[in-house]
Amino acid sequence: MIRIPHSAYADMSAHAANVYPYECCGYITGTADPATWTVHRCRNIQNDLHARDPRQYPRDARTAYVFSQEDMTALFHGEFEPPDARVIGFYHSHPDHSAFFSEKDRLDALTDWLDPEPGYLVLSVIKGRVEDLKWFQWGPDRETFEALTVEVL
Repeated sequence: MIRIPHSAYADMSAHAANVYPYECCGYITGTADPATWTVHRCRNIQNDLHARDPRQYPRDARTAYVFSQEDMTALFHGEFEPPDARVIGFYHSHPDHSAFFSEKDRLDALTDWLDPEPGYLVLSVIKGRVEDLKWFQWGPDRETFEALTVEVL
């Protein structure tokens, strides 16, 4: 089970509702204590990429996301509070679809560049409202992802 503070849930839900019908994206930093968690909203540049080169980027932001360069810089070079904070997880929304871990999500999560590996939160947004959320983490075999029960504190 993963416990998410209500403030983080509210921030991610507002982000997902505000950008609907497009996917939102971002990350969560903090320590093992959920009271320290901070949501970092990121800008999804998928529509920009699709408009520039639809052959290379056939999907738009209704079904895909890419963090902006500024957000990636903050992710890799930012200093988080408290000083011992780390990336706890990444989040994105699925507009008008369930909260599932797609094959694209799985491929994007094959990082092995953060230790410990963060979790992956998917929010289902139906008609502009968050209806469900699921947290995914590597399974014990490190070959599959498993869904964990989410409790909002």
